[in-house]
Amino acid sequence: EADLHPLLNPFAPGRPVPDGADVTFNLTLGFNQTAFRFNINNNTFVPPTVPVLLQILSGARTAQDLLPKGGVLTVERNKTVQINMPGGLIGGPHPFHLHGHTFSVVRSAGSPQFNFLNPVQRDVVSLGDTQGDSVSIRFRTDNPGPWILHCHIDFHLDEGLAIVFAEAPEQTPAANSPPSEWEQLCPNWDALPDSVKQAQVGNSTSST
Repeated sequence: EADLHPLLNPFAPGRPVPDGADVTFNLTLGFNQTAFRFNINNNTFVPPTVPVLLQILSGARTAQDLLPKGGVLTVERNKTVQINMPGGLIGGPHPFHLHGHTFSVVRSAGSPQFNFLNPVQRDVVSLGDTQGDSVSIRFRTDNPGPWILHCHIDFHLDEGLAIVFAEAPEQTPAANSPPSEWEQLCPNWDALPDSVKQAQVGNSTSST
């Protein structure tokens, strides 16, 4: 991977030093063998009953207000963000995918060197199998909205290996411009009979 280089706009955002980002997140990754669940920063991601975007559009703005607790990090707009992620997690190598951005891989798995001149640009990166190794990615927060970072092995995502970056939440409603019909979603849902709202997916007696 470290031998791949972009032909256009090759420079990584931020200053060309390991601590040259405006905001740095040092993620910890783990696996609870008793519960058989992964975690990031000691939190297992459990999808909230209300999607993070709808939470923001409904007025939530801070990580403390957004669900799931510990599963959402907030970042300001127009910042360079660096995410450092360790390799060697059980079940790997884990391919990590970030929604909403193409990022620069300023340090690839298995490489001791940073590359800020012409790093590969991707939206999925392997964390590698080496204990003590680290992968670093960078991107600019120029796309307001909640963007999930997760292992792209689906059953690892289902087991909690994910975290959401709520990017510029105060500017997200304007950037997304929800239509007027969105205001009617909850009233329309509330007006449905309980038999519909309580229907289970796959239940042969449920109606659509």
